Amino acid sequence: MSATADIHAHPRAEDVFSACAEFLVERLATAVRARGVARIALAGGGTPRRLYQLLASRYRDALDWQAVEFYFGDERNVPLDHPDSNFRMARLSLFEPLGIQPHRTFPMISDQQRDPERDADAYEMALRQWTAGKVPRFDVTLLGMGSDGHFASLFPDTPALGERKRLVVVNPVAKLHGHRLTLTFPVFETARDVVFLVLGEDKLEALARVREGRTELPAERLAAKRPTHWFVDHNAIGTP
Repeated sequence: MSATADIHAHPRAEDVFSACAEFLVERLATAVRARGVARIALAGGGTPRRLYQLLASRYRDALDWQAVEFYFGDERNVPLDHPDSNFRMARLSLFEPLGIQPHRTFPMISDQQRDPERDADAYEMALRQWTAGKVPRFDVTLLGMGSDGHFASLFPDTPALGERKRLVVVNPVAKLHGHRLTLTFPVFETARDVVFLVLGEDKLEALARVREGRTELPAERLAAKRPTHWFVDHNAIGTP
């Protein structure tokens, strides 16, 4: 079995987003009260967009959003204004609607989209600045999971899976015919809370493997290593 896979299953996608939003707001508010700042690493892709829109509307007055710092778990190697950019999606659906000050948001890709290796080095330096050189402890890391069991840009059979020293790497992904920037396992293992947002029947097999306690695929490895929270719809968990 996994370390603790805390499953929150709901019949409709909108119910999943609402439950996940409630959880995130509670955890971030707790962090602000305890330390004066909350730090979250956001997920990209299409699934979290509705979650971010919900946070920016229904929960805009639920906590002091200006006390939150927003980082990213991974990023595509595209300019910040590119339609595929995780940062652009978060900016349009969350940062701008909430009026988040730019210095509270931390994109992985530089404005000039320099060499990705330099961007990875710069992001690692930014993370280590608030941890005195140690592995940063995010209050929350928000993640999705692919049908292949990947999370962030830690895909099966890629070099980044074995990285234990670097916090941020450029990970070549053969099936995508390119590379992505991603945080590494030590960062996700250290976070106070790891939250997975998973929707759709195509995730059924991967989620079943996680619940069985398998350890071959990236998401399975993380869930076996530490407690995780899963916000899923009935399609992803096989419930009628």
